[in-house]
Amino acid sequence: MPVSVYFNNQGATREQFLVEDLIIESIRNHGIDIYYLPRASQSTFDNLFGDDPVKYFNAAYKIDMYLETFNEFEGNQEFFAKFGLEIQKTAKVAVARRTFERAISTTIRNTPKEGDLIYMPVQQKLLEIKQVEEEKNFFQAGKQAPYMYGLTIETFRYNGELIKTGVEEIDNIGNLEAFALDYTMNAGGTGTYDDMEIVYQGASLAASTARAYVADWNKPNRILKLRNIKGEFTNNVAIVGVTSGASWSMGTVDTMEDANDGFDDNVEIENEADNVLDWTELNPFGTSNE
Repeated sequence: MPVSVYFNNQGATREQFLVEDLIIESIRNHGIDIYYLPRASQSTFDNLFGDDPVKYFNAAYKIDMYLETFNEFEGNQEFFAKFGLEIQKTAKVAVARRTFERAISTTIRNTPKEGDLIYMPVQQKLLEIKQVEEEKNFFQAGKQAPYMYGLTIETFRYNGELIKTGVEEIDNIGNLEAFALDYTMNAGGTGTYDDMEIVYQGASLAASTARAYVADWNKPNRILKLRNIKGEFTNNVAIVGVTSGASWSMGTVDTMEDANDGFDDNVEIENEADNVLDWTELNPFGTSNE
């Protein structure tokens, strides 16, 4: 005897909505609130390497998801690899399809995508979506489309991406992880730089010779921390804030010291190298001076 056409067919929308409602309610009762960060781009997609050179995350949407991996993170955890310490912690979460579509405009995302990020406020972790499973709970009550998506996520390894979502605790991750330089400004400037605003040198932003984002502004000490730097800032030339209108002329900067890296050894290595190599020779690496 065939299955019941009242419950098991593509046209039984009432039963399908009931199943979907139960899934959404279960996630709301037993899930957690997370922020979903869709990936945008500030550059042309690189078809040779299959990557987006300048990833950009400019929005964060709060969505309820169910954490399927609730005991501990999976994956290889922490281990020493060829290039030092690596952290590969993975987990799995589920999000209802209808919840995702309501939280995020379809003009931005129809479905979750690999490469997007999620931020867990409770764990204070930023994770990257590695795989999207679109065949979870399908064919229930005859429905072919998924009721929810399964996401495999992994600890995000920051690599200079611009994160400017408007959520302070998320944006601070980029400010603390990005390569940044401390610029000591000259006295006599005006205004206060805003966090994450664009600053530039030049006649205008469009005609700028150098630009960057403000990671921090210590006005009493006149130290401006900049990240995502493009170009080279010049001494004794004003650095202007786009939104704040602040204008201070640049004094000094040590381009060898990463302001966010407490283990930066560039200066120590340079000093040791000067003690080993005689740079007065034309060819310090050989026997000939030609």
